[in-house]
Amino acid sequence: MARDIFDRVNDERRARDLEPVEWNGALAGVARSWSEQMAGTGQLEHQDMREVLGREELAGFTGLGENIFTASGPVPAGVAHVGWMRSDDHRGNVLDPGWDRLGVGVFCAPDGSVWAAQEFGRTVDADRPPVAGKTPPVEPIARPAEDGATCS
Repeated sequence: MARDIFDRVNDERRARDLEPVEWNGALAGVARSWSEQMAGTGQLEHQDMREVLGREELAGFTGLGENIFTASGPVPAGVAHVGWMRSDDHRGNVLDPGWDRLGVGVFCAPDGSVWAAQEFGRTVDADRPPVAGKTPPVEPIARPAEDGATCS
């Protein structure tokens, strides 16, 4: 599911002539851990990104952004993706030209709920424009189908 979501992000970026982001294992670890922690507490909430940025395993990053998602039952990757794309702040992260790395983590809880996080990053040597924080238009969404990998 995490890789499906990652691929959808890059499809959106390519459809809008933006450079794709590269998968980053450290960010994926942060995302997976946070997804599991949210499931454990039952609270959908963002991390303190300044605190996360200070972690040793993320020493090569100068900035981070986060999208989070939950659903009460099993849903395919496309449901999370389309939800993020239809939300101004989340879409802003997906399509910000300043990010160059992404890690995605999904936790499928025993009760059937799904918890996911996208951790966007900008590396010290990123050859990209600054992180813009602008809100890009909703349409067109390159991957509008609410299909894809699910929890099994």
